[in-house]
Amino acid sequence: MAKNDKELEQISTTDKLKAFKALKDAGYRVELNGSGVPTVVCAAASDMSKELKNIRRILKELRYIGSFGVRGPRKNEQTVPDEMPKGTAGEEPAAEGEAIPA
Repeated sequence: MAKNDKELEQISTTDKLKAFKALKDAGYRVELNGSGVPTVVCAAASDMSKELKNIRRILKELRYIGSFGVRGPRKNEQTVPDEMPKGTAGEEPAAEGEAIPA
């Protein structure tokens, strides 16, 4: 167990940055959290389990044994429709097949 503790203590910032760069080069959206752990941000929460295998494979090729994270998008990161439905503000848009008064 002491050997494992020593290996984890020897993980440097350089290793974390290499992992960050490798994941970014693989096309993932990656961020470093407060403690410098590379975290992959998936497009949807349902994608996390699928992407985890690929992320582990990439990090294993680098021989990275440190911590990493995978998370889904936050509510404020989700895309907001650029265009409001046609109609005036406060009115509901007319449904298809419904007559619009003149």
